[in-house]
Amino acid sequence: MKNQHRINQLTEVLHLYYEQGMNQKTISRMINCSVSTVSRMLKEAHDLGMVEVIIKYPYATIPSLAKELKDKFGLKDAYVLPTTGSTYYDLVKSLGQVAAAVLENYFQENCLLGMSLGLSVASTVRAFKDSEKKGSQIVRFQGAADFEIMEGTNLAQVLAEKVKGKAIEIPSPWLLPTAEICKTIMNDHAVKRILELAESADLGLVGMGTMNPSHSTILRNQLITLEQHNLLRVAGAVGEICGKHYDQEGNTLDIEINRRTVSIRLEKLKKIDTVIGVAAGIYKVDPLLGAIKGGLINVVVTDSDAARAILIRD
Repeated sequence: MKNQHRINQLTEVLHLYYEQGMNQKTISRMINCSVSTVSRMLKEAHDLGMVEVIIKYPYATIPSLAKELKDKFGLKDAYVLPTTGSTYYDLVKSLGQVAAAVLENYFQENCLLGMSLGLSVASTVRAFKDSEKKGSQIVRFQGAADFEIMEGTNLAQVLAEKVKGKAIEIPSPWLLPTAEICKTIMNDHAVKRILELAESADLGLVGMGTMNPSHSTILRNQLITLEQHNLLRVAGAVGEICGKHYDQEGNTLDIEINRRTVSIRLEKLKKIDTVIGVAAGIYKVDPLLGAIKGGLINVVVTDSDAARAILIRD
Protein backbone atom coordinates (compact mmCIF):
# COMPACT_ATOMS: atom_id res chain seq x y z
CA MET A 1 0.00 0.00 0.00
CA LYS A 2 1.47 3.35 -1.01
CA ASN A 3 1.83 5.97 1.72
CA GLN A 4 -0.26 9.12 1.48
CA HIS A 5 2.70 11.32 0.63
CA ARG A 6 3.50 9.22 -2.46
CA ILE A 7 -0.17 9.19 -3.50
CA ASN A 8 -0.19 13.00 -3.24
CA GLN A 9 2.92 13.22 -5.44
CA LEU A 10 1.37 10.99 -8.08
CA THR A 11 -1.93 12.88 -7.95
CA GLU A 12 -0.11 16.16 -8.56
CA VAL A 13 1.67 14.74 -11.61
CA LEU A 14 -1.59 13.32 -12.98
CA HIS A 15 -3.29 16.69 -12.51
CA LEU A 16 -0.55 18.55 -14.36
CA TYR A 17 -0.31 16.00 -17.16
CA TYR A 18 -3.95 15.08 -17.85
CA GLU A 19 -5.93 18.07 -16.58
CA GLN A 20 -3.53 20.96 -17.22
CA GLY A 21 -2.19 19.45 -20.44
CA MET A 22 1.48 19.99 -19.58
CA ASN A 23 4.15 17.86 -21.18
CA GLN A 24 6.54 15.71 -19.16
CA LYS A 25 9.47 18.08 -19.63
CA THR A 26 7.56 21.03 -18.16
CA ILE A 27 6.33 18.92 -15.25
CA SER A 28 9.89 17.73 -14.50
CA ARG A 29 11.00 21.36 -14.13
CA MET A 30 8.05 22.19 -11.87
CA ILE A 31 8.65 19.34 -9.45
CA ASN A 32 12.44 19.38 -9.82
CA CYS A 33 13.13 15.91 -11.22
CA SER A 34 14.09 14.26 -14.48
CA VAL A 35 11.72 13.61 -17.40
CA SER A 36 12.25 9.86 -16.95
CA THR A 37 11.10 10.16 -13.33
CA VAL A 38 7.88 11.86 -14.45
CA SER A 39 7.36 9.09 -16.97
CA ARG A 40 7.86 6.44 -14.26
CA MET A 41 5.41 8.26 -11.98
CA LEU A 42 2.74 8.31 -14.67
CA LYS A 43 3.22 4.57 -15.21
CA GLU A 44 3.15 3.95 -11.46
CA ALA A 45 -0.15 5.85 -11.16
CA HIS A 46 -1.56 3.86 -14.05
CA ASP A 47 -0.49 0.57 -12.46
CA LEU A 48 -2.16 1.61 -9.20
CA GLY A 49 -5.45 2.15 -11.01
CA MET A 50 -5.40 5.92 -10.50
CA VAL A 51 -5.91 6.48 -14.22
CA GLU A 52 -8.83 5.26 -16.30
CA VAL A 53 -8.06 5.18 -20.00
CA ILE A 54 -11.01 5.25 -22.36
CA ILE A 55 -10.08 4.87 -26.02
CA LYS A 56 -12.54 6.31 -28.50
CA TYR A 57 -12.33 6.03 -32.27
CA PRO A 58 -13.60 9.35 -33.61
CA TYR A 59 -14.62 9.63 -37.22
CA ALA A 60 -14.99 13.22 -38.35
CA THR A 61 -18.08 13.89 -40.45
CA ILE A 62 -18.80 16.72 -42.89
CA PRO A 63 -21.66 18.77 -41.42
CA SER A 64 -22.08 20.97 -44.52
CA LEU A 65 -22.73 18.01 -46.82
CA ALA A 66 -24.98 16.41 -44.23
CA LYS A 67 -27.02 19.62 -43.97
CA GLU A 68 -27.38 19.80 -47.76
CA LEU A 69 -28.75 16.26 -47.84
CA LYS A 70 -31.03 16.90 -44.89
CA ASP A 71 -32.43 20.15 -46.28
CA LYS A 72 -32.82 19.02 -49.87
CA PHE A 73 -34.61 15.76 -49.13
CA GLY A 74 -36.34 16.61 -45.85
CA LEU A 75 -34.44 13.95 -43.94
CA LYS A 76 -34.68 13.53 -40.20
CA ASP A 77 -30.88 13.50 -40.10
CA ALA A 78 -27.78 12.80 -42.18
CA TYR A 79 -24.17 11.89 -41.43
CA VAL A 80 -21.45 12.11 -44.08
CA LEU A 81 -18.04 10.52 -43.55
CA PRO A 82 -15.13 11.72 -45.70
CA THR A 83 -14.50 9.02 -48.29
CA THR A 84 -11.44 7.19 -47.00
CA GLY A 85 -9.72 3.82 -47.15
CA SER A 86 -7.74 2.02 -49.78
CA THR A 87 -10.55 -0.44 -50.55
CA TYR A 88 -14.34 -0.53 -50.55
CA TYR A 89 -14.26 -2.79 -47.52
CA ASP A 90 -12.14 -0.27 -45.60
CA LEU A 91 -14.76 2.38 -46.36
CA VAL A 92 -17.60 0.12 -45.22
CA LYS A 93 -15.75 -0.60 -41.98
CA SER A 94 -15.22 3.11 -41.28
CA LEU A 95 -18.83 3.92 -42.13
CA GLY A 96 -19.94 1.17 -39.78
CA GLN A 97 -18.24 3.02 -36.92
CA VAL A 98 -20.26 6.15 -37.68
CA ALA A 99 -23.50 4.20 -38.17
CA ALA A 100 -22.97 2.40 -34.85
CA ALA A 101 -22.72 5.75 -33.05
CA VAL A 102 -25.86 6.99 -34.85
CA LEU A 103 -27.72 3.81 -33.92
CA GLU A 104 -26.70 4.26 -30.29
CA ASN A 105 -28.23 7.77 -30.32
CA TYR A 106 -31.60 6.52 -31.55
CA PHE A 107 -31.70 3.20 -29.70
CA GLN A 108 -33.74 3.64 -26.51
CA GLU A 109 -34.85 1.22 -23.82
CA ASN A 110 -37.91 -0.94 -24.64
CA CYS A 111 -37.19 -0.36 -28.32
CA LEU A 112 -38.28 -2.75 -31.06
CA LEU A 113 -35.50 -2.53 -33.64
CA GLY A 114 -35.94 -4.06 -37.09
CA MET A 115 -32.87 -4.74 -39.21
CA SER A 116 -31.84 -6.09 -42.58
CA LEU A 117 -28.69 -8.04 -43.45
CA GLY A 118 -25.75 -7.22 -45.71
CA LEU A 119 -22.23 -5.82 -45.52
CA SER A 120 -23.00 -2.31 -44.20
CA VAL A 121 -25.39 -3.56 -41.51
CA ALA A 122 -22.87 -6.23 -40.48
CA SER A 123 -20.17 -3.56 -40.15
CA THR A 124 -22.51 -1.41 -38.05
CA VAL A 125 -23.44 -4.25 -35.71
CA ARG A 126 -19.84 -5.31 -35.22
CA ALA A 127 -18.80 -1.72 -34.41
CA PHE A 128 -21.64 -1.23 -31.93
CA LYS A 129 -20.35 -1.05 -28.35
CA ASP A 130 -22.00 -3.03 -25.57
CA SER A 131 -24.77 -0.84 -24.19
CA GLU A 132 -27.67 -2.32 -22.23
CA LYS A 133 -31.10 -1.34 -23.56
CA LYS A 134 -33.62 -2.76 -21.11
CA GLY A 135 -36.62 -4.44 -22.68
CA SER A 136 -35.25 -4.16 -26.23
CA GLN A 137 -36.05 -6.60 -29.03
CA ILE A 138 -34.14 -7.06 -32.30
CA VAL A 139 -36.27 -8.46 -35.10
CA ARG A 140 -34.93 -9.24 -38.55
CA PHE A 141 -36.71 -7.66 -41.51
CA GLN A 142 -36.05 -10.69 -43.71
CA GLY A 143 -35.72 -14.42 -43.63
CA ALA A 144 -32.35 -15.99 -44.28
CA ALA A 145 -30.89 -19.45 -44.09
CA ASP A 146 -27.31 -19.84 -42.87
CA PHE A 147 -26.03 -20.70 -46.34
CA GLU A 148 -27.60 -17.69 -48.07
CA ILE A 149 -25.59 -14.69 -46.84
CA MET A 150 -21.82 -14.84 -46.43
CA GLU A 151 -21.84 -11.56 -44.47
CA GLY A 152 -23.56 -13.36 -41.60
CA THR A 153 -27.15 -14.23 -40.74
CA ASN A 154 -26.68 -13.99 -36.96
CA LEU A 155 -26.52 -10.20 -36.76
CA ALA A 156 -29.75 -9.94 -34.75
CA GLN A 157 -28.33 -12.29 -32.11
CA VAL A 158 -25.00 -10.43 -32.04
CA LEU A 159 -26.68 -7.07 -31.50
CA ALA A 160 -29.15 -8.53 -29.00
CA GLU A 161 -26.26 -9.83 -26.91
CA LYS A 162 -24.63 -6.39 -26.95
CA VAL A 163 -27.76 -4.64 -25.67
CA LYS A 164 -28.89 -7.54 -23.47
CA GLY A 165 -32.07 -7.78 -25.49
CA LYS A 166 -34.02 -10.47 -27.31
CA ALA A 167 -33.38 -11.55 -30.92
CA ILE A 168 -36.30 -12.58 -33.12
CA GLU A 169 -35.71 -14.18 -36.50
CA ILE A 170 -38.04 -15.18 -39.32
CA PRO A 171 -37.94 -18.99 -39.62
CA SER A 172 -37.55 -19.05 -43.39
CA PRO A 173 -34.99 -18.70 -46.16
CA TRP A 174 -34.70 -15.26 -47.74
CA LEU A 175 -35.29 -16.13 -51.39
CA LEU A 176 -37.57 -19.04 -52.32
CA PRO A 177 -37.70 -20.94 -55.64
CA THR A 178 -41.19 -19.78 -56.68
CA ALA A 179 -43.77 -17.14 -55.79
CA GLU A 180 -46.23 -19.88 -54.84
CA ILE A 181 -43.88 -21.41 -52.28
CA CYS A 182 -43.12 -17.94 -50.92
CA LYS A 183 -46.81 -17.15 -50.53
CA THR A 184 -47.34 -20.39 -48.62
CA ILE A 185 -44.40 -19.68 -46.31
CA MET A 186 -45.54 -16.12 -45.64
CA ASN A 187 -49.00 -17.38 -44.69
CA ASP A 188 -47.46 -19.68 -42.10
CA HIS A 189 -48.59 -18.50 -38.67
CA ALA A 190 -45.10 -18.11 -37.17
CA VAL A 191 -43.65 -16.30 -40.20
CA LYS A 192 -46.67 -14.05 -40.56
CA ARG A 193 -46.61 -13.10 -36.87
CA ILE A 194 -42.91 -12.15 -36.94
CA LEU A 195 -43.26 -10.15 -40.16
CA GLU A 196 -46.14 -8.22 -38.61
CA LEU A 197 -43.96 -7.57 -35.57
CA ALA A 198 -41.12 -6.37 -37.83
CA GLU A 199 -43.46 -4.01 -39.64
CA SER A 200 -44.41 -2.42 -36.31
CA ALA A 201 -40.81 -1.64 -35.34
CA ASP A 202 -39.96 1.63 -33.59
CA LEU A 203 -36.60 1.90 -35.31
CA GLY A 204 -35.09 0.40 -38.46
CA LEU A 205 -31.53 -0.25 -39.64
CA VAL A 206 -31.08 -1.18 -43.30
CA GLY A 207 -28.49 -1.45 -46.00
CA MET A 208 -29.23 -1.07 -49.70
CA GLY A 209 -28.22 -3.53 -52.38
CA THR A 210 -26.87 -2.08 -55.60
CA MET A 211 -27.54 -3.20 -59.17
CA ASN A 212 -23.85 -2.86 -59.95
CA PRO A 213 -22.77 -6.49 -60.53
CA SER A 214 -19.41 -6.08 -58.79
CA HIS A 215 -21.04 -4.94 -55.53
CA SER A 216 -24.44 -6.67 -55.55
CA THR A 217 -25.23 -8.55 -52.32
CA ILE A 218 -27.63 -10.95 -54.03
CA LEU A 219 -25.23 -11.65 -56.87
CA ARG A 220 -22.22 -11.98 -54.55
CA ASN A 221 -24.10 -14.60 -52.57
CA GLN A 222 -25.05 -16.39 -55.81
CA LEU A 223 -28.78 -16.21 -55.10
CA ILE A 224 -29.44 -15.24 -58.72
CA THR A 225 -27.46 -15.45 -61.96
CA LEU A 226 -25.83 -12.54 -63.75
CA GLU A 227 -28.42 -12.87 -66.52
CA GLN A 228 -31.26 -12.61 -63.99
CA HIS A 229 -29.53 -9.66 -62.41
CA ASN A 230 -29.28 -7.85 -65.74
CA LEU A 231 -32.99 -8.46 -66.36
CA LEU A 232 -33.78 -6.74 -63.07
CA ARG A 233 -31.87 -3.69 -64.26
CA VAL A 234 -33.81 -3.71 -67.52
CA ALA A 235 -37.03 -3.84 -65.47
CA GLY A 236 -36.03 -0.57 -63.82
CA ALA A 237 -34.51 -1.77 -60.55
CA VAL A 238 -31.97 0.64 -59.06
CA GLY A 239 -31.60 -1.10 -55.72
CA GLU A 240 -33.06 -3.47 -53.15
CA ILE A 241 -33.76 -3.52 -49.45
CA CYS A 242 -34.23 -6.96 -47.91
CA GLY A 243 -34.46 -8.33 -51.46
CA LYS A 244 -37.38 -6.11 -52.41
CA HIS A 245 -36.34 -4.24 -55.57
CA TYR A 246 -37.43 -0.69 -56.24
CA ASP A 247 -37.15 1.94 -58.98
CA GLN A 248 -35.46 5.34 -58.99
CA GLU A 249 -38.42 6.89 -57.14
CA GLY A 250 -38.38 4.21 -54.45
CA ASN A 251 -41.48 2.41 -55.74
CA THR A 252 -41.60 -1.37 -55.28
CA LEU A 253 -41.40 -3.07 -58.68
CA ASP A 254 -44.03 -5.60 -59.75
CA ILE A 255 -41.52 -8.32 -60.64
CA GLU A 256 -41.20 -12.00 -59.85
CA ILE A 257 -38.22 -11.80 -57.47
CA ASN A 258 -40.19 -9.47 -55.17
CA ARG A 259 -42.82 -12.19 -54.90
CA ARG A 260 -40.20 -14.78 -53.98
CA THR A 261 -38.64 -12.84 -51.11
CA VAL A 262 -39.62 -13.41 -47.48
CA SER A 263 -39.22 -9.95 -46.02
CA ILE A 264 -40.91 -6.81 -44.83
CA ARG A 265 -42.99 -4.90 -47.39
CA LEU A 266 -41.36 -1.63 -48.41
CA GLU A 267 -44.72 0.13 -48.03
CA LYS A 268 -44.62 -0.84 -44.35
CA LEU A 269 -40.97 0.19 -44.01
CA LYS A 270 -42.03 3.75 -44.91
CA LYS A 271 -44.35 3.84 -41.89
CA ILE A 272 -41.62 3.14 -39.34
CA ASP A 273 -40.82 6.35 -37.47
CA THR A 274 -37.03 6.25 -37.91
CA VAL A 275 -35.17 4.15 -40.48
CA ILE A 276 -31.40 4.48 -40.62
CA GLY A 277 -30.00 3.72 -44.08
CA VAL A 278 -26.29 2.90 -44.33
CA ALA A 279 -24.64 2.97 -47.75
CA ALA A 280 -20.97 3.30 -48.67
CA GLY A 281 -19.41 4.25 -51.96
CA ILE A 282 -20.29 5.54 -55.39
CA TYR A 283 -21.87 2.18 -56.31
CA LYS A 284 -24.67 2.88 -53.81
CA VAL A 285 -25.70 6.26 -55.25
CA ASP A 286 -28.70 4.95 -57.23
CA PRO A 287 -30.14 2.71 -54.49
CA LEU A 288 -29.53 5.38 -51.85
CA LEU A 289 -31.18 8.13 -53.89
CA GLY A 290 -34.15 5.89 -54.72
CA ALA A 291 -34.58 4.93 -51.07
CA ILE A 292 -34.45 8.58 -49.99
CA LYS A 293 -36.91 9.77 -52.65
CA GLY A 294 -39.29 6.92 -51.88
CA GLY A 295 -39.25 7.67 -48.14
CA LEU A 296 -37.88 4.21 -47.35
CA ILE A 297 -35.21 5.74 -45.09
CA ASN A 298 -35.12 9.07 -43.26
CA VAL A 299 -31.72 8.99 -41.53
CA VAL A 300 -28.78 8.64 -43.91
CA VAL A 301 -25.25 7.50 -43.09
CA THR A 302 -22.99 7.64 -46.13
CA ASP A 303 -19.64 8.93 -47.41
CA SER A 304 -18.74 12.18 -49.13
CA ASP A 305 -18.34 10.75 -52.66
CA ALA A 306 -21.81 9.23 -52.54
CA ALA A 307 -23.35 12.33 -50.93
CA ARG A 308 -21.96 14.69 -53.57
CA ALA A 309 -23.05 12.39 -56.38
CA ILE A 310 -26.58 12.21 -54.98
CA LEU A 311 -26.84 16.00 -54.74
CA ILE A 312 -25.59 16.43 -58.30
CA ARG A 313 -27.68 13.64 -59.78
CA ASP A 314 -30.94 14.75 -58.22
